[in-house]
Amino acid sequence: MAQEQPRREAVGPEQEEPIKYGDVFYVSGEAAEKPILPEDAAAMKSAEEIVMGHSPLGGPASLMRSAAHSNVQAGLVDPNSRRTTEGIRVTEFEPKNHGTRVVTELVNDEVVGQYVEPKFVGVPPTEGATTVNKGGVTIGETLDAVARCAGDQPIDRADAAAIEAAEKRAVGNDLPPGWGLGAEAHYAACWNARAPQEGYMTTIDDVLKDASHKLVRDKIVTREDAKEVLEAEVKNDPEMATTIGGVGEMMSAAARLNQT
Repeated sequence: MAQEQPRREAVGPEQEEPIKYGDVFYVSGEAAEKPILPEDAAAMKSAEEIVMGHSPLGGPASLMRSAAHSNVQAGLVDPNSRRTTEGIRVTEFEPKNHGTRVVTELVNDEVVGQYVEPKFVGVPPTEGATTVNKGGVTIGETLDAVARCAGDQPIDRADAAAIEAAEKRAVGNDLPPGWGLGAEAHYAACWNARAPQEGYMTTIDDVLKDASHKLVRDKIVTREDAKEVLEAEVKNDPEMATTIGGVGEMMSAAARLNQT
């Protein structure tokens, strides 16, 4: 799942007032004080399915359903209430020559979730790897997509952990110590943590450009691959989040595409 907006803590188990949008998302103004209703959650879920073809687990609609259920169970909102928040919508945008699409979820024109997904249609088979792409997106191709989409971002520890996990899923655990994309990414992340300013930092593109040609072996992305990479990225991020357009997001998108 692409990176969602950081969320505030919702009301605790002993709920005395309904969970509002401002309790779950960083929104302001009138929307922040509106309780989340079942109709709101249903509207967001429908919009997600229309644009993305599915409703992401842990995405805005999923969070809204949980909040609305809590509100109804606590007797703080009417389960048959009419929608209180207009402007629930999901949009998509395809940057020119970028090979990706950006999906944005909004409430009253304020962003509550955003995903960057690669467009793998028409990607040629990998030449540098020993595994031939037979109708599925490979880990190498996914890393190439990350370089195109999030390449200008400096690498941090979470990115390095995700790159290392993806490489191990493709190549195996027999990489020599200090060798490969994962080792290069970790070195870059350590350097970036000490760099005097952003202009001196190593970016994702510096490490992942032509990644599919650098892997000694490659494989089709599976759900298990995506799960392991996402877990590695989230565990190493201080906010337990993923990079927009980063390795975890792209692996998840590739796994979904391969599954269908």
